[in-house]
Amino acid sequence: MGSLTSFGQSHLEGTLNPLVNSASAWLVVPFLVGALMRSPSSGALAGVLACSLQVVGYFVTSELRGFPASSSYVVFWMVCAIVGGPVFGAGGQLWRGGRERLTGPASTLLPAVFLAEGIWVYGTVLGDAGSAVLWLAIGVALALVLTWRARALRWLPVTVSVGVACEVLLTQVLSEPF
Repeated sequence: MGSLTSFGQSHLEGTLNPLVNSASAWLVVPFLVGALMRSPSSGALAGVLACSLQVVGYFVTSELRGFPASSSYVVFWMVCAIVGGPVFGAGGQLWRGGRERLTGPASTLLPAVFLAEGIWVYGTVLGDAGSAVLWLAIGVALALVLTWRARALRWLPVTVSVGVACEVLLTQVLSEPF
């Protein structure tokens, strides 16, 4: 997925660019890989590996294509992979096979990250209404698909709030020179 992202950034513009240029899109793979695992811990491990491999694939491909990145930028995204990968990998596993009390919050992780990025990054920071609407639509669609129990939706305001706080922090860190 990381390698495809490098190529996609050269071809997808405008409203579709977030499909290959957003944190939430990169968290889909660890969530799905985690869903295939037998336990939350194996989901977390699979998630961190999936995220880390995406980062490696992206930066190696970009380097080979003539778009080198600073080592501090690579380290930053690896730290994000080490933080986000296990959360979304374990979340995927808990969504698919966790106890009912954990399935609810886990089922809102992926929708929340799309909603949070749509609200904060595309809606507030960038003022990109088209991408914001697309990301909000994806978040709502994921919420409808992943939260098959209606009462799981009660977790969505919590996970979206945490997601927005993380997006604010990520935006702040990315605004610093690397």
